[in-house]
Amino acid sequence: MNEFFYVPAAHIIDQHIAITGDEAKHIIRVLRKQVGDAVWIVDGAGKAYETEIKLIASDLVECEVKFEHHHLHEPDIDVTLAVAQLKNPSRMDWLIEKGTELGVRTFIPLQTSRTIARSLKEERWNNIAIAAMKQSGRCILPKIFPPMTYDELMENSSGYDMKLLPYERTDHVLFISEALKHRKPPRSVLIVIGPEGGFTDEEVTLADQKGFMQVSLGRRRFRTETAAIMAAGWVIGNE
Repeated sequence: MNEFFYVPAAHIIDQHIAITGDEAKHIIRVLRKQVGDAVWIVDGAGKAYETEIKLIASDLVECEVKFEHHHLHEPDIDVTLAVAQLKNPSRMDWLIEKGTELGVRTFIPLQTSRTIARSLKEERWNNIAIAAMKQSGRCILPKIFPPMTYDELMENSSGYDMKLLPYERTDHVLFISEALKHRKPPRSVLIVIGPEGGFTDEEVTLADQKGFMQVSLGRRRFRTETAAIMAAGWVIGNE
């Protein structure tokens, strides 16, 4: 599989791309590429480029675009994962990495009634998302939002085609794959994952009022990050 390099869309001008920093160093010193070699580049905004190296300097690689691809390796469904903040920061790192590999486009750290607020590592998470985007061959860099309260999320949830609330105490024996079959294929899906202590009754009631579908992930109880990846995988895998 081709190795992908990330260059923000703003640095791609008139079919020419200047690669600098660590990406350039990796091309020059690790891969030892030469003028005339091919390089794949993603811009994080939905485009992938097949390019040819035209110039190599000490910490600079200049490339010319040969072919442009739109939404290469991207799922058709725009999935947003709103996940209650986790006690262990390394688990959120894992969630960002695996969610990006799956095709999640937006992550929202969520503050629920049973969430213990944590300091965020947005720059670290963004770097993890960049690495996972390149590794999986995606061309969209997921957005990582600032923390949002549960009530704020509910009030801003009207724009999604489908809204799912995996809930271990649901009376509905409805799995995500079944929920997707019951409706017109959605273009956008919001998945809300609760904290390790679960949702409160009031939070579940509010979600019902806002049009969320309660769904089951099966008989076993999962950690928050596991539930998030399972739910996202089911939605994206059933597109």
